[in-house]
Amino acid sequence: MHIVQIHNRYKDIGGEDIVVSREKLILEAAGHKVSQYIVNNNNINTLSRKLKTALSLPYSVSQKKLIKTFLKETLPDVVHVHNFLPIITPSVFYACKELYIPVVVTLHNYRILCSNGLLFRDGKPCEDCITSKWGIPAIKHGCYQESKVATVFPVLSNALHGYLLTWSSYIDKVILLSEFSKNIFKKSHITFREQQVVIKPNFTEDRGYLYDKENYILFVGRLSDEKGIVNVIEACIKANKRLKIAGTGPLYEVVENYSHIHNNIEFVGNQDGEELSSLYKNAQALITASKMYETFGLVIIESFSFGTPVIAPSFGNAGQLVEHEGNGLHYTLDNVDDLAKAILKLDYQDQETMRKNARNTFLKNYTAQDNVSKLEEIYQSVL
Repeated sequence: MHIVQIHNRYKDIGGEDIVVSREKLILEAAGHKVSQYIVNNNNINTLSRKLKTALSLPYSVSQKKLIKTFLKETLPDVVHVHNFLPIITPSVFYACKELYIPVVVTLHNYRILCSNGLLFRDGKPCEDCITSKWGIPAIKHGCYQESKVATVFPVLSNALHGYLLTWSSYIDKVILLSEFSKNIFKKSHITFREQQVVIKPNFTEDRGYLYDKENYILFVGRLSDEKGIVNVIEACIKANKRLKIAGTGPLYEVVENYSHIHNNIEFVGNQDGEELSSLYKNAQALITASKMYETFGLVIIESFSFGTPVIAPSFGNAGQLVEHEGNGLHYTLDNVDDLAKAILKLDYQDQETMRKNARNTFLKNYTAQDNVSKLEEIYQSVL
């Protein structure tokens, strides 16, 4: 089978970019041909380009032309669209329709419901726009790039494609990453066809595991308020627990300052490859503290793959992925004291059983072999 992946990369490499690369590798390993049409947000670096991108957000005629040319040259059996905003735009679905090529899309975020894609405002989850076809609350609060004017463009784009039934009529299959995400869309003003939606979680590689751990907690991710990094640090200070932090982001300096002041806080910066694997493998547990409605939780399943339990809020996808006192522990979202209690509680759990449960969760649900089988089934269903 020949699959074309279409993806709009972010300026900073994120989970979506990683998923696209990993899916390409496992599909090729399974004997399929994979071609890629990829654009990059790094090119939006001047005022004129930003304005041009904003104006073409509902429908890029130039991108549609480029994509049609690419598809005519590559002649795929199926197109798999990942992120399509802001450069590619929903015009990709019209290009595929005109060429009679079946199209699958993975919704890695909530951007077709929410102008900032996160369902997050003022430090907490926000559902104001999911039932609003016109996204008036988003404009009122300036949810996109903290600007009311800038927010008009994604709001108009979503409204237009809602009116044109783009999401239900021009996409053959919609992949959602979890039941939680599916329930969010069920509550929304977007109506997918009954047979259109399928749930397929992300996966991670199997890079080995250890059941003998070191005495530290690990945080991996973007250093930002919505990811809850400050809460994690303060909880570990309260619990007097050693914490290693891997990542980068807008709170880089804040995290670095904490590490200078407190001996139990170690900031190791952005890590990948063997260094990151070693951090996961040896950690007593991973902490996730995102305040958002995450569409999945890639760091959680990566932690499970190493037999490392996860301390997560009893909220959203994290609360569904982590079984309390099974493969990890729950705590109350955005509550430093409760998180500190969960950290202390970890030492009184059956560590070996919890680690085996984490590893078994990965083996049962999130391996590459299982994921490629699901992808093949999805592609076959639209051919």
